[in-house]
Amino acid sequence: MVNVSGIMWRRGFCLLMLGLSVMPAIAQQRVVSLGTTPAFAALDADGAHGVLVRLVQAMDKASASSSRIVIRPFGRSLQETADAHASFHLPLIQLGDMPAPAGLAYVKEVDFGHVNFVIYSSRRAPLRAKDLAYMKRIEVEPGHEALFPFPVRASYCLACSLRKVTMGRIDALLVSSHAADPLLNRFEFGEIHRALYGVFPVRAVVPSQGDSTETRRYLIEAARRIKDNGDFERIFRYAPYTDWQPALR
Repeated sequence: MVNVSGIMWRRGFCLLMLGLSVMPAIAQQRVVSLGTTPAFAALDADGAHGVLVRLVQAMDKASASSSRIVIRPFGRSLQETADAHASFHLPLIQLGDMPAPAGLAYVKEVDFGHVNFVIYSSRRAPLRAKDLAYMKRIEVEPGHEALFPFPVRASYCLACSLRKVTMGRIDALLVSSHAADPLLNRFEFGEIHRALYGVFPVRAVVPSQGDSTETRRYLIEAARRIKDNGDFERIFRYAPYTDWQPALR
């Protein structure tokens, strides 16, 4: 005679254990935090889009895996990654041997192209890279404060910082051309002067505490695959710096 209740109990127990076994996988889904940058990572009514979004999607496809992409203000993205709420943050420049911001570590084995960092100063008092060591009022995006060998402070509104430059309230805004150049035409900042500060590799950063082995493996292997198959070059095309200046209005 079949012990139906025993079979049902064992089946229920097995299902319970199966459910428990998959829960950690769900909880540990890779979360990619992208810092908001015009054309590179943006969120609107149509969802997440931009160069970095397509980059992560291509890496997922190449590695037969999936990531949950979140887009945050730059400083918040870095902080949430340092707090291990995200598996990694992208992008962040690396300046020589300067360490990553507190709580974060660079994945130095792979770069995601290069970026031009530009000095946005006043046309009436234009600055070059050699001048910044003597300036006391330079603003940068949040999370970049520790990356430069001279005093800087965070800007939470790049357009506002550009206005402060034109008003003489700060000496310069130092930021990637991807972030600030679109604002020059949009807001007609004819009084702004552009000058190249430097060209730097773009890295991903992971939490410095905890085990990021799987995340590092994903980044290294997926990046290699999309570079090999041509996807990286199709998605991310580095444009060399050009010394153009905003038109006076």
